[in-house]
Amino acid sequence: MRIIPDKLLELKNDLVFQELFGKQKNCNITAHLLSLILKKEIQDIDLDVNKRMLGKGPVSKTGRLDIRAKFNNGEDCNIELQVLPYNYMAERMLNYWAMMYGNKISSGQNYHILKPSISILIADYKLRQLQTIPKYHTIWNLREKDIPNRVLTNNIEMHVLEIPKIKNDEILKDELAQWLKFIQNPENKEVEKFMSENKFLKQAKEELAYLSGDPDFQRLVEARAGFLMDQEAYKFQRI
Repeated sequence: MRIIPDKLLELKNDLVFQELFGKQKNCNITAHLLSLILKKEIQDIDLDVNKRMLGKGPVSKTGRLDIRAKFNNGEDCNIELQVLPYNYMAERMLNYWAMMYGNKISSGQNYHILKPSISILIADYKLRQLQTIPKYHTIWNLREKDIPNRVLTNNIEMHVLEIPKIKNDEILKDELAQWLKFIQNPENKEVEKFMSENKFLKQAKEELAYLSGDPDFQRLVEARAGFLMDQEAYKFQRI
């Protein structure tokens, strides 16, 4: 992979996702997005855990970007934006979920304290495992093989959102689809037209305007782009 101008724009959009949805000051935007994905009200959302997860150096999270959120008195989720295809995405999601869920309980504690953990993948590509499923948003639970409406526990839940599967008519009427298209490209004029009165999008646009003029953010984009170019040059020299 070479960081050409298109790739630099792609990297900038990824970092915007991290800055826009991973900061406590924008928690109402993140809570709104989660409410659309999970189809329930999100209360008391806490994004401060991201202070310890999201680095500011050029080597931090260059391949993928995660946002952690805690809400509704104990539930938590991991939101991952993935731009490039990954062969073992389902296995990786399950591994992240297991680590997130396992960290909720210590030796000697009672299992009743465990609350749901949710893994969310926003993919700007179609997953190989889901090629035969036309809808862009799929939800996965632990279910009985022959009785699919019987869920063993609500504490495991995984959501996969494949942006390329969004149909044109869904952009017209589906707010979640509109937000995903916005995440894919914050300059999408079609989305802006349909969401012109959306107060959360207005706040997001204001934050984007701030980031566009923030020299620290611009330096971060350039530093990470430079790091990726150096990594690719190193790989080329070793061939």
